[in-house]
Amino acid sequence: MLIMKPAIAALLAGGATIALLIAMPSTGATVSASTPVEHPVGHSVEHSVMATVETEGGASMYRFPDISNDEIVFVYANDLWRVPVEGGTALPLASPAGVETIPRFSPDGSEVAFVGNYDGNQDLYVVPTKGGMPRRVTHHPTGERLSDWTADGDLLFSARGMGGVPRAERIYRVDAQGGLPESLPMPYGANAAIDQTGTWVAYTPNQRDGRTWKRYRGGMASDIWVVNLKTGESKRVTDWEGTDTMPMWHGDDLYYLSDAGPEHRLNLWRYDVGGDDHEQLTNFANYDIKWPSIGPDDDGPARFVFQNGADLYVHNARDRTTDRVEIEVPGATASLRPSMIDASEFMQSASISPSGKRVAAGARGDLWTLPAKNGSPRNLSRTSGAAERTPSWSPDGKWIAYFSDEPGEYELFIRQSDGQGEPRRLTDDMGPFKNATWWAPDSSYLIYADKTGDAHRIDIERGERTTFAHSDRGVFPEPSFSPDGRWITWSATTGDSMMPRIHLHDFDSGETKAVTSGMFNDESPVFDRKGDWLYFTSDRRFSPSYSSLDGTWIYDDSGVLVAVPLRDDVKSPWLAESDEEEWADDDAESTDEDADDEDDEDGDKDADDEDGEEGDKDADDADDEDGDKDADVTANDPVSGTWECTASIPQMGDIPMTVSLILNADDLVTGTVSSAIFSGELSGSFDPDSMMLDLMMIIEDGPTVTLELKIDGERLSGKGQPDDGGAGAEISGTRTSTPDGDDEGDDKKDEKSDIDPVEIDLEGFESRGMQLPVQPGAFGNLRINHKNQLMYVRRGKGGGIKVFDMSDRDPSEQSAGSGGNFQITPDGKKILVMSGSNPTIRKAGPGDGGDRIVTKPMLVSVDPRAEWRQLVTDAWRIQRDHFYDPEMHGVDWNAVLETYLPLVDQAATREDVSYIIGEMISELNVGHAYYSGGDEESQPSMNVGMLGVEWEAAPAEGDRPDGYRISRVLGGGDWDVDARSPLQEPGIELGEDDVVLAVNGVPMRLDHDPWAPFVGTAGSTVVLTVADEEADNGTREVFVKTISNENTLRYREWIENRRAFVAEMSDGKVGYIYVPNTGRDGQSDLVRQYHGQAHMPALVIDERWNGGGQIPDRFIELLNRPVTNYWATRDSKDWRWPIGVHAGPKAMLINGLAGSGGDMFPWLFRHNNLGPLIGTRTWGGLVGISGNPGLIDGGYTAVPTFGFYETDGTWGIEGHGVDPDIEVMDDPGLMLDGGDPQLETAIAVMLEAIANGEGLPPTLRPASPDRSGMGIMEEDK
Repeated sequence: MLIMKPAIAALLAGGATIALLIAMPSTGATVSASTPVEHPVGHSVEHSVMATVETEGGASMYRFPDISNDEIVFVYANDLWRVPVEGGTALPLASPAGVETIPRFSPDGSEVAFVGNYDGNQDLYVVPTKGGMPRRVTHHPTGERLSDWTADGDLLFSARGMGGVPRAERIYRVDAQGGLPESLPMPYGANAAIDQTGTWVAYTPNQRDGRTWKRYRGGMASDIWVVNLKTGESKRVTDWEGTDTMPMWHGDDLYYLSDAGPEHRLNLWRYDVGGDDHEQLTNFANYDIKWPSIGPDDDGPARFVFQNGADLYVHNARDRTTDRVEIEVPGATASLRPSMIDASEFMQSASISPSGKRVAAGARGDLWTLPAKNGSPRNLSRTSGAAERTPSWSPDGKWIAYFSDEPGEYELFIRQSDGQGEPRRLTDDMGPFKNATWWAPDSSYLIYADKTGDAHRIDIERGERTTFAHSDRGVFPEPSFSPDGRWITWSATTGDSMMPRIHLHDFDSGETKAVTSGMFNDESPVFDRKGDWLYFTSDRRFSPSYSSLDGTWIYDDSGVLVAVPLRDDVKSPWLAESDEEEWADDDAESTDEDADDEDDEDGDKDADDEDGEEGDKDADDADDEDGDKDADVTANDPVSGTWECTASIPQMGDIPMTVSLILNADDLVTGTVSSAIFSGELSGSFDPDSMMLDLMMIIEDGPTVTLELKIDGERLSGKGQPDDGGAGAEISGTRTSTPDGDDEGDDKKDEKSDIDPVEIDLEGFESRGMQLPVQPGAFGNLRINHKNQLMYVRRGKGGGIKVFDMSDRDPSEQSAGSGGNFQITPDGKKILVMSGSNPTIRKAGPGDGGDRIVTKPMLVSVDPRAEWRQLVTDAWRIQRDHFYDPEMHGVDWNAVLETYLPLVDQAATREDVSYIIGEMISELNVGHAYYSGGDEESQPSMNVGMLGVEWEAAPAEGDRPDGYRISRVLGGGDWDVDARSPLQEPGIELGEDDVVLAVNGVPMRLDHDPWAPFVGTAGSTVVLTVADEEADNGTREVFVKTISNENTLRYREWIENRRAFVAEMSDGKVGYIYVPNTGRDGQSDLVRQYHGQAHMPALVIDERWNGGGQIPDRFIELLNRPVTNYWATRDSKDWRWPIGVHAGPKAMLINGLAGSGGDMFPWLFRHNNLGPLIGTRTWGGLVGISGNPGLIDGGYTAVPTFGFYETDGTWGIEGHGVDPDIEVMDDPGLMLDGGDPQLETAIAVMLEAIANGEGLPPTLRPASPDRSGMGIMEEDK
């Protein structure tokens, strides 16, 4: 049982006031306000170290500050403000949509540059300090990160996607008035600062300033370098294995942040360039210094402003004083007022009611019920400071079960589904995170699971709890109940096997038995409604697919559906039959014959009835209240039903799609369409005379398509035309199902009041299994509908919700519409299909359509402060309960909450809360503890058209006005047909050295960058006005379709440049492969580059900047396939086996920006002795994330749920990285002209290996075998 410390309980409960300890220099002891504190360097100064924050008052979290001679500019409530250096009342400066960051004063203090979004992108802007119209400086679609101004008035920034290494930031400078950015000579870097003379640039080759790790010492830890921009001289000025960042010049002194001090918090340090000395200036111990900046580089002392905790401090380097800035922001903070939120945008879970008339939903931390058609949403809880999660409606309709953290931890509650009465708490263990609930068929008990893998049964009346099962591999899977509630089944692994097995638990005896052997993956078991069968999915089909590249094989779509009779007396519905003639005996009495004639006009039918095979179907027909009427409707309705269609689209081929249509009154038609690449809703009309359908298809985030279709019996055909000018489609299809009756009639069926007890013969269970005649694939989510038909989800090609009727003598899979997940009502008549915030209720059977549940209005008043405290606490709790190490890396996790939760009362925006959560989870000092999302301030978005070129300014010459010249067309190798610039399309008369003067008539201005006229044109055809001396008017027009980004072009060009360099330097002996990550695209890049170079004597595998992904064991298998033999042929070159094997020496390039899977890749490379690792240590992020609960407003804190350790029983890699065998620093002084010392070293090492004969020695074909005598030669045995 988890016991909460009293301090934690008090924090969770909140209070009128909270004493907030502000992080202070020295030992971190608590001191009262205005107490003289002995500064570490010996100066006694006044500090306001304690602040009482009224929870009802305003906020005081000030971020991203900068300082001029007399003012401070900072971000508050996502906007820019300025205040005198001495503090006082702040004045607003800029407030575009979204979040403004990193404001920086110009050298004279007259202007402020910042990153903001006025026009649809995060770009650089400049605004006068005293107020005025901001001007936009950059227009490239990348995200710029402002560093500072230069002394001569340019802006320094870093960005990706504009050149250089594809995944690395590069430093640029741009005129503050606008124009074409110019890259600094270093190939990559960030955090640049140029000294007053313009000679030296200080920077970090990489930055992790926004990463959520503290006390980190892995390969990504940044150091500070200085480069002489005139001579190219370079020097690494810090070598602390932790973090050194944010360099700032003042005269000959270089200041920076470092966590090298004994506190291991980021503090200010000074580096004496001349004396090569380092000195720590501040000693904050509770919080890191964040986003420092330095005042003007003049004759005065260096002054700094920075954020620590929630406050701003000014540090004077001359007298070594550090003072908190007292700021008053006038007016009300709108973001702190309770606001009305549309909770439908934050729906995270849902549960259908027994009748299908309502849905219980968890949305924005509240418990709701939503009507299927009529009525309005109803909020049952309304709690800003607590979260209700994972509702589950009881089969009798009375109760909704859910989890709430109102007690301080998530506990299980039930409450009446109509919202009346008080909730009833069923658990009080204050234990680990609880995940899911499942009701017994009679609502007498329920099952819930927690994150430890335990499954618990709780009796609703008595409240008794019994833990009856445990999953060794994570959260307990969804179970299925037998109709009588006695049995429960689930799938889970057993022991060391990774193959899940079907388990049965008998609540009467308390015994659990695994009933499948574990030879295959057996999952998703479900009982049928009669207690006769159990269905499950199993990977038991083995039909390989072979690669055309190297014969590699995989077993995809290996799933089949299995049905097991629960008892020996349950027979297959497909037992063989034979139609035989019958006759009466000669001595039979005529009266018997007459009786036979009367009783049986069709003996075969009676035989079927006796076997019960057709009886069930007849009973179903009889159960329909108006079956004959339904039959008539079906016969007279040529439209309604499910149509399996094909859309033939030029350049895309044949696209299978499922169309569900309903013919309503007045010949109006509604329906849906779904396919693997799009889905939409249909509406229109049907003309019974011409049998024509005239429909409109609305595709979400896509075009509207006009459909003209003609019905001919059970077939339809016609055309579809989108309204965006795209290619039309030829459509044809066949109706595969028709409406099968009215649910209203089904609702009136007599229900059996008594359920027969379910008996199961456990002995020989798996041996009785039958494979269902369904096309193999990938299956899940098995359910049984009211007709005892099996419903399930098929994934992949032809996927969606499917129905299979085992009672049919000739069964086939039928479509029940699109969808990847669904619930079914207890009576099996309706299903709830989850689709984001728009779940749909449908009939549980063939067909599609259905109704989207009513989600408007779902307005709820949210108290920001109360919700923010819940979010921070939940993020802390989620890490606590899901983190792979129960000891939390030795961190006092309760104390961490005590430190960070009070900061919420100083937060002004949701973005501030995200910052607090990020800082809090950083204390775990672990990779992959990421944070993202949340209900943050929205901002506009606007695309920018790109041509796939490099530009250079072309000032006016003669009669030609200003323009931009195309200096280079981007693209990869000649074989990279999938990476072509728009200008490489045959017939385009535009290329290098052409000067573009205007885009769609908008002039190219040199005081704007070349992307400014392309704003909003991505993916569209533009007309370019191009200078042409031979044309009559000096110009020509060229039409080009733009692209939205150039990332692929730049990436392929970067690879090809290095491959060509390696080929040149090695005289064609060494191949080069770049692997950007270990995800699908990295895997594909490895394969696409490998086979064409596998014949080369040596290979260099470059995984620098590898972004990780999957565990790359299969990558290593590809690189580590030994040559086993040769095959002799007569008229062709002998075959080396296996095909596609590289048998020569290999080397791998690594650096500090390669991590996660990019750590595992070189570790495996070394583990398998494939060759040396060359470069610098990787970043050390070898823990993994496998999913965990999110926050109620859409935020997400990723929890590392598994961590790497070695076979010797020691931890490895995480937090450190993989060390190189040959260390080669990426010295910028050796890279200014395009050099790559790490790659050059790898080439030299491989050439030496080739010269030394490493790799596979040559094998000569033996002389022809002599088989003229008995047997074979002795040496050939």
